[in-house]
Amino acid sequence: MLKRFNISNYRSFYDEAELNLTADKDTIYTKKINNEYISKLCLLYGYNGCGKSNLLNALKYIFYSNNGHIISSDDSIKRLLEPNMIYGKNENSRFYLEFYSYDDYEICSYELVLDNNNKRIYLERFTKNNTLIFERKNNTISDGIFHYNDSIPDTNTFLSFFNNKLNNINEKADKYREEINYYISLFKNLCFLFPFTNEADFSSYAIADIFEYFSKCNIWDTYKKLLYMTDIDDLNIVDTINTADSSVFDNKRLISRHDIYSNDFDEVESEGSKVYAINLIYILSSIINGTLSIVDEFNGVQSELLEFTIGLFKNGAFHDIERETSQLILSTHDITLMSIDNTELFNYFLINKKNNMSSIYRTDKLKNINESLNISNLEKEYRKNHLGISR
Repeated sequence: MLKRFNISNYRSFYDEAELNLTADKDTIYTKKINNEYISKLCLLYGYNGCGKSNLLNALKYIFYSNNGHIISSDDSIKRLLEPNMIYGKNENSRFYLEFYSYDDYEICSYELVLDNNNKRIYLERFTKNNTLIFERKNNTISDGIFHYNDSIPDTNTFLSFFNNKLNNINEKADKYREEINYYISLFKNLCFLFPFTNEADFSSYAIADIFEYFSKCNIWDTYKKLLYMTDIDDLNIVDTINTADSSVFDNKRLISRHDIYSNDFDEVESEGSKVYAINLIYILSSIINGTLSIVDEFNGVQSELLEFTIGLFKNGAFHDIERETSQLILSTHDITLMSIDNTELFNYFLINKKNNMSSIYRTDKLKNINESLNISNLEKEYRKNHLGISR
């Protein structure tokens, strides 16, 4: 489970900002690990342009860069090489993750520092239970349990580089393959991600690809019921002849039905419905596997459906298939969600940008500004004065 994420000098963020998911009490939206509570739910608020998407994209790129594929690693690092253009053009950027491992609940940390002047990784460090697994400075491993003297490419993370089977690396490095796979699994089991960036452009492919997996997990019908709440009456995978048609994937076509007509999903559904359908794959996959789901907006979805979807992360929502380590980070403008039953102030975060610098505030820490702030008046106080934080 993700415990905290720190970010500095990336796009709108300059000074270090922290997304802290530790909780101060046990609720149906928390998981107790090693005598501390970790929140399963993080709702991000803030006006347009405040930095919500920057935060979530940085978090996604950190996971993409460590998924074991050198191509996605290289692309993600390049996307992270975007310092604050007002204050930090020539300074390093820093990203830091702290999380519990999926297998033994030991604390792990991953630090990545980027040299924006030279467009490369400056420092990379991973620890597990206070043991240094690897430390890499510039292009060379400097410390840890791995020993490799040759150069590592500028924009490839340690794990992706050593896991890439196309690399012509020597036997000394190849002997680490099993250990490398294990540490990559820690990232893969922390967050569920698709292998592409613009999910809406691949909606039919993603849904058709997940069909067999959801069927085995007995949640395909659940998935369709959730889509039914957006007026999709039914969704089916049908066999077809493979053609050059972009709607056909592996001889299968995704058919969406509305009342008296049916057609290819991508032909009849709006962009909002496609994005919603993709986000549901994130969410249900996270619930099944106990991973983190990162969702940047549910555009055009009514509040009641959003609240119901968030409720799927309650402990016990899916007794037969869920893992309690599932987490949701959702950015939204829907302030009616601030009144969700059984949530606490620590489930809500506010991102604010002032003088071209974004900051993160956890609402339970804002009681020093507003002593009367509580979960029952959070929405009212947000409407009234943005919780006392000036722009």
